[in-house]
Amino acid sequence: MKLHRNTLLTAAAIVVVLYVVSLIVGLPAWAAVVLIVVLLVLLAVVWKQPDEPRPVVARPAPSVVLPDPEPVFSGPPSRTVADVRLPSASPDFQFSFSAVVQWSTVLSGSRHADLGAVAVDALLDRARSLTARQQVTEESLNQHRLAALLGEPALDEKGQVRSWATEIRLRLPDPDQKHLQHLAALHRREQTTLLERRMEQDKRAYLKDDVFATPGSAAVWWLVNHPGEVETALGLLDTLAELSAAANDLPVRRTAAEEIERQRPTRAELAFSTAVEELTEAARTAADATAATASQSTPATDSEQRPVPRHAGADSQDGHPERHKEYREQFFTE
Repeated sequence: MKLHRNTLLTAAAIVVVLYVVSLIVGLPAWAAVVLIVVLLVLLAVVWKQPDEPRPVVARPAPSVVLPDPEPVFSGPPSRTVADVRLPSASPDFQFSFSAVVQWSTVLSGSRHADLGAVAVDALLDRARSLTARQQVTEESLNQHRLAALLGEPALDEKGQVRSWATEIRLRLPDPDQKHLQHLAALHRREQTTLLERRMEQDKRAYLKDDVFATPGSAAVWWLVNHPGEVETALGLLDTLAELSAAANDLPVRRTAAEEIERQRPTRAELAFSTAVEELTEAARTAADATAATASQSTPATDSEQRPVPRHAGADSQDGHPERHKEYREQFFTE
């Protein structure tokens, strides 16, 4: 055990004092030593005793300011409704309505057995009157408007509860949504078709009533679209005149060159013209013969004067077979 510095100094002082006292009194040296040892042992025993515990002074704890506890409120009773069908402005579509209905009691006397049912019925009646005037194409706008109006508390018919709604969701069912998209696509296609038809009708009316109203307006229209090509326009006057006549349902005017030019005859036309020539020639011959023998013969009967149609041997009877053959080769067409 390690002694304190003060303890050592005290023990040394006691030894010196006892030794001096023993010399003065005349005690033997061994007695002085024994006395010194005993005193030192007693001193060590006394110093080994534990010190009395000192009272611990408690320091004051730092003051901590605790916040006031938040008041605990019990919310109003609520009930959830999901996928309730509500009417819309279109009779073919219905909304799907979901919300959390909350209510508070008004009357303290006689009360309904299920105030939650009363609150839900009152709120659905309010929602039904609102959605019946809403269009199905404005789904998002309808939901925001419904949330704003149904979030305000309102009394039921008998005044038993005051109800309102939160977490409102208004949408169209998936089949109705697809059907509405299909109708919208058809409507856009119809509008496009009507617009294209109207543009075509306007263009046709413009060409008929303005551009091709007369050959002159047709020529002016062509010159406007082809400025400076006057000679080309002169060559197209006949074509433009025909287009103008066709546009106004009028017969096509033939030009002078077309009137002069003759069309090649067909087989039927060639046979008809040949028969007419034969009849004319036969009539002239009969008239000459009648004039020559008028004084000697009687008037011919109808059967004798009636010309006979030409047959297979007609070329040899009129006396000009080579002329008719040349005519057929020149004008005969299929």
